[in-house]
Amino acid sequence: MPHITRRTAGLAGLVLAPFWIAIVILVTSLEWDYLHSLGWSLTTETEVNYPSATLRGDFGLVQTLSFVITGLLGGVFTVGLRREFRHWISGWVATAGLGLFSVGMLLSAVPGDLPPYEPASWHGTMHDFGFMCFVLSMLVGYSASGLALRGNPAWRGWRLLGWTPLVLAAVAFTNAGLPGDLGFCLFLALGLSWYTVMGGRLFALDRETNAHRRSQLPEAAAPGLL
Repeated sequence: MPHITRRTAGLAGLVLAPFWIAIVILVTSLEWDYLHSLGWSLTTETEVNYPSATLRGDFGLVQTLSFVITGLLGGVFTVGLRREFRHWISGWVATAGLGLFSVGMLLSAVPGDLPPYEPASWHGTMHDFGFMCFVLSMLVGYSASGLALRGNPAWRGWRLLGWTPLVLAAVAFTNAGLPGDLGFCLFLALGLSWYTVMGGRLFALDRETNAHRRSQLPEAAAPGLL
């Protein structure tokens, strides 16, 4: 496996959330009539699982690819971030937890069921299991990462993002007071934004390191006159 640099891992984390959210918005707009034919509405409580239902529409392949690519981006980011950890046990837990994100995204690429229209199926169960992995990865991976980054001065303050699961739990239980699926969309956006913030920090550290190395290089001697 080729070496994944800080820069590569940081970029993967930076683009992860914007990429996935942009594709969801795009596919939702393209399948707007299809989603409403299922009885779905963004601001009304329904039994339709959104955005999973977009996988069953005419542009479902686009959404499937977005799940796969996002899972791969998460894996690249995790490989880069784990080298920043300073504690073995919490680092191992964080790596495994963040790894569940990639597993969850890949499993979620399989189309789910459409309640109340369809009975449970094997692919629907696989999709649901993927979502469980996704949620578990946020609860475990984020908090364990905060613990594993202790002792790394470059991440002082940033590791406090390990408290992110508390914010996500508050949104999940209260729906942030928003109607319909708006609260769930906020939950997803906040959860994925963790990757954007941490990826941005990883990318910034790479630039700082490279700038420091360049400053340490001896100045080239001026060419002599012939």
